[in-house]
Amino acid sequence: MTDKIRVTLVFPKESWEEIKRNIPSGDRSAFVVSATMREIRRRQRLESVNQLQAIQEDLRKKYGEMTHCADEIRDMREERDAEITGLR
Repeated sequence: MTDKIRVTLVFPKESWEEIKRNIPSGDRSAFVVSATMREIRRRQRLESVNQLQAIQEDLRKKYGEMTHCADEIRDMREERDAEITGLR
């Protein structure tokens, strides 16, 4: 069993009434913990996305916009395949 700590939270009255209507009394703490942890993970993911976007922007400034090379790679593969099969 994990260590637990008792805390006091302040909710807007309407929010608490909504929780009381929808969540059974024995499940409320688990519900609040679950919602809190979900929000923490969401914020961590958002921070990671922001950091990634900053890195991408730095790379764009340093190297410029990179061209899309899928067509060139496909052409090179087709040329290689044609050489291997003797079609060229």
